[in-house]
Amino acid sequence: MGKKSKSSTAGSSSAADDAKHEAQLQAVILADPFSDTFRPTSFDRCAPMLCPLNNVILLDYTMDFCAGAGVEELFVVCVDELVEKHVNAWQQTNSAMMSVTVVRDPSLTNAGDALRELDRRDLVQSDPFLLLRGDVVANVDLQRVLQEHKERHKQDSSAIMTLLFKPVSPWNVTTPPQQDDNKGVTTKPKATYSTLRSSTEDLVVGLDTSTTVAGHAPRIFVYDDQPSQSAIKVPCSFLTACPNLDFRCDLLDCGIDICSPDVLARFSDAFDYRDIRREFVADSVAEEEEGLQQKLYAHILQPHEYAARVQDWRTYSAVSYDLLRRWCYPIVPDNLPSGYEKQFRYVQQRSHVYREQKLGRTRVGRSSVIKGGGMIGSHCFIGENCVIQGTVIGNHCHIADNVTLTNCHVWDGVSIEQGATAVNSILAYECVVKAGAKVSKGCVVGEGCIIGANMKLPTFSRITTVSKDAEGSDDDSDEFDDSDEDDEEEEGTATKAKTGSSGGGGDGGKDEVAVETDHHIVGKDGRGRLWLPSVDDDDDSDDDDDEGDQSALLAKINEMKSRSIGFDPTNLYSERKKEQESAQQDDGYSDNEADNDATMRMDEVVDDGVAFGTADTQTDGASETPTYGRQAGVDVVQELKNICLEFEPGSPMENLAIELNSYKFSQNATYSDCAMGATLAVLDLMQITPGMTPGRLVGALKSQLEVWAPLLKRLCIGTEEEKAIIVALENTAIGGGDIGTVLGVGPSFRFVLQTLHDEEVIGEDPVLTWASERRTEIARGDDNARIQLFQQQPVQDFLEWLEGESEEDDDDEDDEEDESE
Repeated sequence: MGKKSKSSTAGSSSAADDAKHEAQLQAVILADPFSDTFRPTSFDRCAPMLCPLNNVILLDYTMDFCAGAGVEELFVVCVDELVEKHVNAWQQTNSAMMSVTVVRDPSLTNAGDALRELDRRDLVQSDPFLLLRGDVVANVDLQRVLQEHKERHKQDSSAIMTLLFKPVSPWNVTTPPQQDDNKGVTTKPKATYSTLRSSTEDLVVGLDTSTTVAGHAPRIFVYDDQPSQSAIKVPCSFLTACPNLDFRCDLLDCGIDICSPDVLARFSDAFDYRDIRREFVADSVAEEEEGLQQKLYAHILQPHEYAARVQDWRTYSAVSYDLLRRWCYPIVPDNLPSGYEKQFRYVQQRSHVYREQKLGRTRVGRSSVIKGGGMIGSHCFIGENCVIQGTVIGNHCHIADNVTLTNCHVWDGVSIEQGATAVNSILAYECVVKAGAKVSKGCVVGEGCIIGANMKLPTFSRITTVSKDAEGSDDDSDEFDDSDEDDEEEEGTATKAKTGSSGGGGDGGKDEVAVETDHHIVGKDGRGRLWLPSVDDDDDSDDDDDEGDQSALLAKINEMKSRSIGFDPTNLYSERKKEQESAQQDDGYSDNEADNDATMRMDEVVDDGVAFGTADTQTDGASETPTYGRQAGVDVVQELKNICLEFEPGSPMENLAIELNSYKFSQNATYSDCAMGATLAVLDLMQITPGMTPGRLVGALKSQLEVWAPLLKRLCIGTEEEKAIIVALENTAIGGGDIGTVLGVGPSFRFVLQTLHDEEVIGEDPVLTWASERRTEIARGDDNARIQLFQQQPVQDFLEWLEGESEEDDDDEDDEEDESE
């Protein structure tokens, strides 16, 4: 190395100082993503790491994780002054936890510059130290990993870094065969993927599995996350030195690294390194010459451990959802990070809906329906006849009557007027959605923006009040707009209006602010302009090439869409797979024989018998096809059932929930699969025997539900999951055997179905939806065991009673509304 490492510098001091440095664990958080994935909200008062994730600042999760990992001194490297102020405020509240120092430099443009600045200031002294991104949410115990890295580095000074990975589902696209349902309908290609993985990456990691067998972390020999590459090239020397090289495409990079100070020195020596992963890590593991190699190792998280990065709005929503589902326990909404518990107290209600109850000033209309998972902050008002599902609502929000919110994130101070609708969207601080407006999927409405009455935002629109001059972009393209040119000329593509503080819009000091507004997008009474990503000068080879500019802009827009909530990546992954296959067919292997032997085709990547191209067959509500995961020949539902049956009575149900979730992630299963597996386990535990009377059957079910009902309710996040319980019960009743014989005759099926409803495991809507599907099958002439079970008189009597109850409830609600009027 051209520069002396920090550990050797510290070694020149006294033994007491060495022991001190070794004992005091330091950590570095890079609190800037150095990307535009969070724009345009990052132009407002909300820097990317200051976004509220389930009403907690994102950066606070990472700092709290460091404190829990035993970090005594933390360095937060940032560019934005707002981040510095927030961290200083956090330090004042949590000064007893650890020492925090802000390293702020507005000139930093990439992660490499940030690490070089740390090295120049000579701040990091501990060996090892933690290096994290500021968007990490994790519950990992790092003590064993730190100790292993420390011992490995003592034995081999070139072992300078350990990266943490979490097993998740790799992306893949399968085209199922044509379905003959007498209508000639062919099913569309289907993508399987993990929502925690960014759509712009395609990570393949090559690991030395021989060390894994010995109980040690595997060394990394290949790190490639470029989706544009159709093949991976591996030096022949690696294949010779490591015959057990295993290529994995099912690993998620957690953004948590354990580093020796030599890492900082490497960045100072290689001054052109900008990206930690695609440049430093990829180059380090690719070094062939012995003696120049810097060895990097991988630590694979256990199933009960959770770690993920919030890299864009799509992963933002996925991590939020996981926290609401308690997959990152003890990081859950009712166990807030340090400092928040003094202000708020969230209480979990049914279907994973959390409500803030410490301040106790939130009002929800009695006729409104709130479905989980979701959150409702303090000092909120929700009117009558609202339908809110899977939505996180911040503090001081006002939601009028007849509003529909689905899978949205509503930040503090938002106002949504009567009859408005929002789907899969971000509504940032103090924005306003006026009466009858519709915010389409993938939209981001920036701070202080106003969506005019009865306006409909185009899908994946991003609205901001920040001018082009303020953001440093001179891109005037309006191609993203769905409106026609005549309307644009009539309304005007953009006007500047002076708007006061009404309708939101940042802090109270904005009395008169000139806001550039696209009225054809947000309406005559709206506020804000359409934001589009800018095209950098180095994106095109010819600055005068207009077609090149338009092509680059289109690519940027498509990337922006793929990073948005509600985006379906099936077409993206299909196109990516075609391009990779086409490149392999056109170019073949390299003319060089050595390169031929060293090139690994993506289609041949195999991990422990799990083929990259294996189809993943899902189960819909009425299908008899079993659900299979990524591992060929494995029945996912059956495996989930076995996990439940192996659960030891008396153990915390939280442990079983974590285990089910881990298996779900590894096999790309669904919550419906988990609910079906748990239901089948309950039926087995009831020990149903031939001749069991319906009364004894119900008694056995109620006895089991005392233990299993909380888990079933946790797994049922909506109608589909509750309907999956009914389908599991239905499949068992027509499946034969002792259980099927008892469930399939007499009133037994009806009594079990009614008991699940009475115990509030399943609601009215799933039962009625299931009944509607069976009636549709009868109408088209189907006649099978499933239909015969449905047509049993006791089942029909229960459905008739349930439908009557539903109608009475509707009449009572109408009467209450009439009386109130």
